[in-house]
Amino acid sequence: MKKIKVLKFGGNSLKTMEDRRNIAEVITKEQEKGYKLILVVSAIGRLGDPYATDTLLRYIKQNELSPRETALISSCGEIISSIVLSSYLNHRGLKSSALTGANAGIVTSNDYLDAEIISIDKRNMEELINQGIIPIIAGFQGYTYTGDTTLLSRGGSDVTAAAIAQTFQACQLDIYTDVPGIMTTDPKIINSAQTLKTLNYDQALKIAASGGKVIHPEAIKWAKKSNIPIKIKKLSSSQGTVIAGTITNRSLPPGSIICLTTNVMDDKRGKVTIIGHSLNKNKDLHRYILYYNMNIHSFSFFSDKIELIIPIQIVNKYVEVFHKNFIESIK
Repeated sequence: MKKIKVLKFGGNSLKTMEDRRNIAEVITKEQEKGYKLILVVSAIGRLGDPYATDTLLRYIKQNELSPRETALISSCGEIISSIVLSSYLNHRGLKSSALTGANAGIVTSNDYLDAEIISIDKRNMEELINQGIIPIIAGFQGYTYTGDTTLLSRGGSDVTAAAIAQTFQACQLDIYTDVPGIMTTDPKIINSAQTLKTLNYDQALKIAASGGKVIHPEAIKWAKKSNIPIKIKKLSSSQGTVIAGTITNRSLPPGSIICLTTNVMDDKRGKVTIIGHSLNKNKDLHRYILYYNMNIHSFSFFSDKIELIIPIQIVNKYVEVFHKNFIESIK
């Protein structure tokens, strides 16, 4: 079989006819390079869009549904996305076929709303690929050994794509989203946030696990198993963030800050996580944290990250301060 690449498209990459036209162009270019493709899709749009997962969940919030029924309705958004995209691509002459998680052979644990992938029977996907047909997989879902539909955790379409890439030993996983890659911090907080061009698996995993919302941490773990590179980018750009095992920290000076993430702890407290390389050697950063009046509730120091619990109303302010003084000032 020729080299395989897995392409995952987020919900905001599927919303409009222009988006779907751009996806078709991406597929054509990849095929011209000789790749066999597998696509994974999220539900179209966000809360308020007709078939977004959050919209579907809003319809049932007031009802008493079992976890099994909740999983069933929540899986519909991704299935609709796969069919919409397949219909469009077939119309464009790009042979494709929509598959549910079950059709794709994704077997999971029995936890209906937070399942883990146990195995993937790739035969259906492989047969389509051998016939020159692009499988388009509904992400975020699988099925149990007894045939029930299950959901992976939120953001689980990334996990679907990475698990499939690992199963097929794909040469690369490309994730198309509405941001240009993993950034130095949330661009909604800092307009000057910069795209990180390269990260190794461990760096990316720390960012994802600390509140970075661009990629699911479990997706990184799946890719790392077989050293599969991940590229995160927008449909409108060839640039983005590459995550790979071949990327080292050697080019980073000791004490370098890579990224700042935030989390809401409760209605009074927020967490700022500073992620970097040999942060124990950044004396200026330590002095700033210890002596600047930040009203810190608690903190944890590690070599590769520092976690600060502070009043929630000043979280954004101190992200701005750290970004300006310890990221922008040295780039």
